[in-house]
Amino acid sequence: MKSVSSFIPAYYRLAEDLKQKIESGELKPGDVIPSESQLAKQYQVSRMTVRQGVALLAKEGFIESIQGKGSFVTVPRMDTLVLRFSENNLLGESKTLQVKLLDVGVIAADRKISAKLAVSPGTRILKMKRLLLADEGPVAVDSRFLPYVKGVPLLEREMEYAAFPDLVARNTNLVSARNNFKVSASILLKEEAELLEAKVGLPALCVEQIIYASNDQPIGWSKMICRGDRFTLTAVSHPF
Repeated sequence: MKSVSSFIPAYYRLAEDLKQKIESGELKPGDVIPSESQLAKQYQVSRMTVRQGVALLAKEGFIESIQGKGSFVTVPRMDTLVLRFSENNLLGESKTLQVKLLDVGVIAADRKISAKLAVSPGTRILKMKRLLLADEGPVAVDSRFLPYVKGVPLLEREMEYAAFPDLVARNTNLVSARNNFKVSASILLKEEAELLEAKVGLPALCVEQIIYASNDQPIGWSKMICRGDRFTLTAVSHPF
């Protein structure tokens, strides 16, 4: 599968890398995070980029910054359960995911899209439709909707392979503060069945995702319809 790292803002990549070290136990509660200059040298980015990444980690509760002392890994909170989900890993590590971009364009928001993204009907919205394929064939149809931003180019590979939060960050220059997921039982309708090479009425799963900015403004909505016989929803929980 093609790498999507070049599509993600540098500060977001830095924050995600440090987050993985915290979640894996490489960095433990109470450990001090390397200084701005050390991180800038290690990740070959500017100190401003480091500040943005560290600020994101602090906002998400992974670290605490103390003036004059540095930034420290926080003690895990046991009253909150965080599930991290990526459509790029929905098949598990044993299978290869391929993505085909079916359609992309700017549309006028209808009532449903307006409600999901908290915008007025008729607002210009960027819509992308993708087909996700595994070794045995089509597994899911994924539709993505986000505010149209004039003058922000998106590459075809980016629209195909970038995880939705990364795509939203690239398009809006905003990093998701939280993602809300809704998983429900469904059946395949005619168009979905044709794309997924299945029978109409086959059991399916519907995975919806709404991405919110720090001000609680929705900045992205996606709806994925998955073949029930080829789909495994896998998430990892961390007590943060």
